[in-house]
Amino acid sequence: MFNSLKKKKNSSKEEEGHKKKTESNFAVGIAVGVVVAVIILAIIGALVFVVAQKGKLGKKTGDGLTNTNQAASAAEKAKLRITIVTSKNCQECFDINLLLQALRQNNIEEKGTETLYIEDNATKTLLDKYKITKIPTVLIAGELDKNPNLKSAWPQLGEIIDGVFVFREIIPPYIEVATGQVRGKFSVIFLTDKSCDKCYDINLHNTALTNLGMKPSETKTIDVASDEGKALVKEYGIKAVPTILLQGELSEYQNLSQVWPTVGTVAEDGTYIFTKMDEMGTYKDLTKGKVVEVKPQSATTDQTATPVSQ
Repeated sequence: MFNSLKKKKNSSKEEEGHKKKTESNFAVGIAVGVVVAVIILAIIGALVFVVAQKGKLGKKTGDGLTNTNQAASAAEKAKLRITIVTSKNCQECFDINLLLQALRQNNIEEKGTETLYIEDNATKTLLDKYKITKIPTVLIAGELDKNPNLKSAWPQLGEIIDGVFVFREIIPPYIEVATGQVRGKFSVIFLTDKSCDKCYDINLHNTALTNLGMKPSETKTIDVASDEGKALVKEYGIKAVPTILLQGELSEYQNLSQVWPTVGTVAEDGTYIFTKMDEMGTYKDLTKGKVVEVKPQSATTDQTATPVSQ
């Protein structure tokens, strides 16, 4: 997977085709929640969502990473010392072990692993020296140039200071060192219609968010017929349900912000509203008061939506 960091598109036509393919795959990923190690892939250098691409990126290991070093001998292993820098109050932060798992798939030999906490006085000098502003992060020292795949990956993932690699591509939620505040927290509203027994399962959204490495700090389910539901429909101009509304520090999820226009809209107050119902399944058209039945994607390459009376 680290080798993919060196690949570039050769023409604007190819770039456009790749973009369209990625956008389509993202919509499908939101709809069906395809299981892919998205967090790791994003860390490794995708910087775009690659949902629904498992099996299309070459032969993978069990956790979704290309096994580029299976044939490498033990003598070629890069000897690395790993230091995790985190906080004792980082329960909501993303799992830094996902990065370590990715490293371990690239033929390394760990010569020592330790965990340091920013609350400890001894760690403050290290924070200044390596300009650490977000945690959790990882410092890696040792034979950084020995593994060619890792050598090409370091500049994409962070920077090297005095012979030590500092991981910078932090995935939210994370702690902002200067303030001690958790950044990247968001909540989800599941807007449903209890009267629509044919509508798709709203929990598919929850599955998809999980697979995208996004864990809401709060979730709430509201029926569209309730006073609160009616208020949401009016405020955000919602035309179909079920749907989800994401609220919070979503700008921290740069990839989501870039791709979201292909599957939804963003309100003036920053709320993300999902609108790609035809990718999900049968839904309720609120403007017409009718259920729109959508055939499963597996049954046809061109989904057809048929309105029926509710």
